Amino acid sequence: MMIPATLNEVEQIFLATESHQTRSICVTACHSGDGVTTIAASLAERLLLAGYSTLLVDLNPFKTGFDCQPCLEHQSDIQWLQPINSSQLFTGIKLADNPNLLVNFRNPKFLSKQLTSWLDSFDKIVIDTSPVLQNNKNNIPAQTVASCCDHTFLVVRGGQTTQSHLLVAKQLFDRNNALLVSSVLNNMQQSSLGEEIVRELNRVKVIPKHWRDKWAQKLLNNEWLSHIA
Repeated sequence: MMIPATLNEVEQIFLATESHQTRSICVTACHSGDGVTTIAASLAERLLLAGYSTLLVDLNPFKTGFDCQPCLEHQSDIQWLQPINSSQLFTGIKLADNPNLLVNFRNPKFLSKQLTSWLDSFDKIVIDTSPVLQNNKNNIPAQTVASCCDHTFLVVRGGQTTQSHLLVAKQLFDRNNALLVSSVLNNMQQSSLGEEIVRELNRVKVIPKHWRDKWAQKLLNNEWLSHIA
């Protein structure tokens, strides 16, 4: 899914990077499917609209959200990155499926050198990472990437990410001296209070269906119940 780079929520993320003079930005989440790729791509587009040369880096071998193809022949690591199910297209880097390369990128010293090298050619870097709490042998740990970037944004999926998930993620960031600048709430799939009430109402089968439908319509049209549950 694509969200507009000029959306107010994306604008707030952009302003946070501006106020902190952030050049390298890590975008991550607790679990896969929380919306990291969407946020990273929209932030990269917003930075481009602001006139910054921006590199979008996919360091998520766990479940990549990008298709890619070669971009510049004289820079073999630079590619065109296109988010899956999106028409956006970015100058970016996606790691080859090479175990030796993945091992190198797990090393904070190596990754820091790579970031320094990329920043010689680009004003801003946005990095899409693996989930913080879903590590496996093929992952580049998100907390390692976060520790090498100026700042990190943590995407929180409404209705799915729990307080305990956030506490564990925060501990991992603190342990690796990563600077968490803000969290981003993704409530695209979270039900409103009215929708939750209607869901519970429909479980009460002893109430005639036409009554339930009538009450449900009133509940869904109620302004006070349109807020996220």
